[in-house]
Amino acid sequence: MKYTLYPTLLLTGLLVLHSCQDFLDEPIRGTQEVNNYFQNETECEKYIFGCYQSILQGEQYWYINWYYVLTESATDDSWLGQPVESDTHYKDFSRIVVNSHNTWLYPFWEYMYKSIYQSNLALEGLDRSPVKESNPELIARLSAEARFLRAYAHFELAKNWENLPIMDHVFSPEELISVELSTQAQVYEQIIKDLLDAAAVLPESVDADNRGRITRWTVQAYLAKAYMYAEQWENAYELSNDVIESGTYKLEPRFGDIWDVKNPNGMESIFEFQTNYDPNFDTGNSFPILTGASLDDGGWYYTNPSSHLENEFLAQDDTIRLRATIIKATNEATAETDNKAIGPVYDTDGISIAVAAQGISDLDESKSMRVNRKFYILPDDRNDKYGTQNRRKIPKNHILMRLAELKLIRAEAMWQMIHTVGGATFSEGDIVSGDIHDIRARVGLPDISSTGNQLLLDIYRERRMELAMEFKRWDEMRRAKHPDSGLPMIYHIMGPQGSFVMYNTQENTDYWEKFSPFAESEPSDKGIDFEPGSEWMPVPARDMSWLQQ
Repeated sequence: MKYTLYPTLLLTGLLVLHSCQDFLDEPIRGTQEVNNYFQNETECEKYIFGCYQSILQGEQYWYINWYYVLTESATDDSWLGQPVESDTHYKDFSRIVVNSHNTWLYPFWEYMYKSIYQSNLALEGLDRSPVKESNPELIARLSAEARFLRAYAHFELAKNWENLPIMDHVFSPEELISVELSTQAQVYEQIIKDLLDAAAVLPESVDADNRGRITRWTVQAYLAKAYMYAEQWENAYELSNDVIESGTYKLEPRFGDIWDVKNPNGMESIFEFQTNYDPNFDTGNSFPILTGASLDDGGWYYTNPSSHLENEFLAQDDTIRLRATIIKATNEATAETDNKAIGPVYDTDGISIAVAAQGISDLDESKSMRVNRKFYILPDDRNDKYGTQNRRKIPKNHILMRLAELKLIRAEAMWQMIHTVGGATFSEGDIVSGDIHDIRARVGLPDISSTGNQLLLDIYRERRMELAMEFKRWDEMRRAKHPDSGLPMIYHIMGPQGSFVMYNTQENTDYWEKFSPFAESEPSDKGIDFEPGSEWMPVPARDMSWLQQ
């Protein structure tokens, strides 16, 4: 079978220069200007700085951020929210019935390829730059950063599309017309190659003025993650182990401090998207507003945490992580009289209350009356533009990779080496007393005692609780395989017999989700329509022509 992509990918390439415009404070460049760029060290540096922006922030929030919001709503961690205002295409994401014509599918696909195109332009421009002769070390480092950013964008695409085109250079129009889709194995081979090339060049650290730039440890952490997705467990273990044992990163002593706006580039952060606020640029983190409480708080209130997720914490007596992850309304008894949901917000210690009565939502705007605490900014920490016309520009960094996630990668790789690969020099006890102990001890939890297949399921559970509401659950449900069936976990979570669907249709007794006046404004059987294969996104219709040979 052969697939051919329409030439709109060419348009994606030609438009990519818009992505750097805001960040660089430069006019949009025509082809001739780009060809003449990279003439000195400053130009080379500035172009790469612009490339960083495109991995998380497009020209507007909906190009990239909105995709993560919508896919999070397709998980057992979250409801979509805003059931009255949400359009059908939003709801199709939440129900996992996305088709190739969905309005919100294309922007993410397009902007990831714009990021790849930018990186390819950078690699070609740096290679012909006169700086290559005068300062070859600089060109090598900047080229390595471009390779990482190209790998990152391919990785984000590979986690969502089963087959996709690999763009490993700047394609001519003739090449673009006949691009074929590559398999998962081929895409991960390209991702790993780019990461290995980058790791061989980049420094282990950067100075304070360059925080947020990619280092060798950043690349190796992503190599470990790529190897995990490719199920190359020995390599996943080796790379994660190297980064962890380097001692470069440490777990934050207090879990709630990880996402605190006052703790940018904390000791646990391996790769962090840097943000600031400037009214002249479209910079900042839009997630605090997109997921924030709507009452008296300026938020749009999407991706509301589920009671199913809350129960996961409660079952483990995991109070610290629960309070650092979920803000929950507590006025069930007076909700109909109040006609709104109100609840406390805990401080980063998970013990003291920072906001006694945060208005969360009108009753018709949410099914769960819960808010993502990790992106919530306490009133005293907000800038003067919060909740105004420019409210999407919030100076809160976004952590893309942190040490706890890497320790969970190592723990899972160790389990796989013991049970599926063979030749492991460690035991299950080393997993329990090592990485899993460290992560649980931080929040005051005892060691687990499981073995065999249950231990792997417990590692998955730790991933869920540790990384909840960080926009990683969608990927995790589809990547992780149940040790008994060998099927992706989403097959056990969604569908008519899925654990999440069964919980909400037969077991759920949460007042907000089942008994409040608007409990069914977002149907409780979310996920019941899931079918095998629908965990993969369809290639957007405007880029796809199916030709079977």
